[in-house]
Amino acid sequence: MPSNKKLSFGPASKMPEVPKGEYAELTFSNEGDLMWEHKEDGEYGMKFFIPIVLLSHPSVESLPSSGSAMHWVSKADAASQLYMVVTESVDAPNLKKEIFEKEWKLTRSITGSYRLDQA
Repeated sequence: MPSNKKLSFGPASKMPEVPKGEYAELTFSNEGDLMWEHKEDGEYGMKFFIPIVLLSHPSVESLPSSGSAMHWVSKADAASQLYMVVTESVDAPNLKKEIFEKEWKLTRSITGSYRLDQA
């Protein structure tokens, strides 16, 4: 049976860390080649790989107007909570609509913690 998946090599793009006191704007993606994953990182614990379309970021000067697809890789509570909601709510179309069809603001506090809010 032929597969529609294309070969690719090398890591997927990762969003740069948001500087303390700043924010990035993004949407979450459940389409395309990027997968929702989690991996154990022996030194830092569980890291979550969350597919996004990055719309704006204080450390990225030029983004296409349609944004750029990449992973948000994080061990932050916000990433963990979002990952659990998305991967465990298979039969919750209204919740998924709220997550995937909205723009989000990812704010990093001056202490380094992350918070996600609908934009």
